[in-house]
Amino acid sequence: MSRSHYPRLVAVALAVVLVASITEWVLTFSSNRSTSEPIRNLPANETEIAPRAIDTAAAARLFGGAGDAPSNIRALGVMAEGSTGRGIALIGVEGKPARPVRAGEAIAPGVILAEVRRDGVVLDRSGALQQIRLATKPAAQGILPVR
Repeated sequence: MSRSHYPRLVAVALAVVLVASITEWVLTFSSNRSTSEPIRNLPANETEIAPRAIDTAAAARLFGGAGDAPSNIRALGVMAEGSTGRGIALIGVEGKPARPVRAGEAIAPGVILAEVRRDGVVLDRSGALQQIRLATKPAAQGILPVR
């Protein structure tokens, strides 16, 4: 080989390295990344994963909000109007007798019934939303349901 072929070989080698590098970066950025949350198997009768409830009361107290709002609110029954969020819920507050509350009404100071759903309610606690599921009684042990 003569010395005149070296610049050509170096140029071809650099071109191959450049193409390989660009290909690697394109594949890295275009690959489907998996989420950090593990895959969960759902029971046969559930079609979607329920969102995790986040307790915002500690942060609200830290920043001076919802300090006097009751923490023990139970949803005992609902009459929801489809998926509109409107309806009436039977709400129990701090062990007091349950009372009916319409969507949009105040339950207690700083707590508003934001939505009524078929499986529970959504409360607005000074701007922080909290979902409460309907209270269910566990089945008595030793007694089988009639089919």
